[in-house]
Amino acid sequence: MTPHLSENATQAADRLIASVEGLFATGTKTTLPEDDLGFLCARVKSARTGYPFVLEEHPAQSVNRLGSVLLGPVFTSKAHAWPVDADGSPMAPLCQLNTAYAPKTFEGLDGLVQVWLTPSGGAIGPAFIRVVPAAEADAALMTPVIEHSESIDVLLPEAAEWLREFHSGLKPSKNQYITAAAVKLGHASADELSDADWEEWLRLAAEYHDRYGDDVVPCFQITGFEEGRVYCDITEDQKSAMGSLEKLRKKLEKKGSAGDEALVQHLANTCSAYEDWVNLLGNQAYPCLLGTFQEIQYRAADMSAPFVCFEAIGLREWGDGGNAQVFYSKESGFSFDWSCF
Repeated sequence: MTPHLSENATQAADRLIASVEGLFATGTKTTLPEDDLGFLCARVKSARTGYPFVLEEHPAQSVNRLGSVLLGPVFTSKAHAWPVDADGSPMAPLCQLNTAYAPKTFEGLDGLVQVWLTPSGGAIGPAFIRVVPAAEADAALMTPVIEHSESIDVLLPEAAEWLREFHSGLKPSKNQYITAAAVKLGHASADELSDADWEEWLRLAAEYHDRYGDDVVPCFQITGFEEGRVYCDITEDQKSAMGSLEKLRKKLEKKGSAGDEALVQHLANTCSAYEDWVNLLGNQAYPCLLGTFQEIQYRAADMSAPFVCFEAIGLREWGDGGNAQVFYSKESGFSFDWSCF
């Protein structure tokens, strides 16, 4: 797998980088935000096309374990048993991607890519990543989900909370229960009922709790991927640096000397190239296949190309406002890292 952008995005990236480098080469004595512009170019060089997950919430018992899954039960077999850590504690599945349904093919990868989180036990354990070959991902070989009634404490809070009640039987989620009742009352959904009759919504919520107890902890089936879009993390400092170039261009156009004409043209080229680049960027939605990430404690340029990028999943965060990535290269294989503020 090699980093990739569309031809149009590659040309826009090359133009922006060349424009900034050309601006530096003018030798102007005017102070330029060189550090921020240099970091911007590094971010542009690390830009990637990414594909946001399309997610559907499901009770754990109804998840397709041979499909792509986020925070739910994944495929296991005798040959690919549920992994445990050095203390014998079961790991928590973070995600499973079935490469047969990915929007891109990956040389050397064919099957189920599984990412498991190791119980922390007072210290953050490493992730465990494996690939179940497609030929071995067979429903006839699948073993049951393990029985485990205790919490599995891992880096991502409550990543396997669904497992505690997995074997207690299938029950509807609170939203499903209230929606079913709302439809009988002439409303399309639980949300519509809450807007029309909040007291009835509260009554149904209490009725659900009396009958089923706590709400279902949902799992996510990854049903597909959104259209690819360019991911590039541009910081506020870098945006401000580009804004300062535009201000400088306008100032020199009004009050500059004849000798500033070349600099003005370079500034105009750089600002135009930056605007074209920004217009190419899509909504940076996460989790996503490929793409790139907000740099916190390490740089994308120093890592292998991202395979999956995560930010917060619902209310679950990676430390204090952090993110996590699975990296992959044919030469180095898989790795996992995360950072936070």
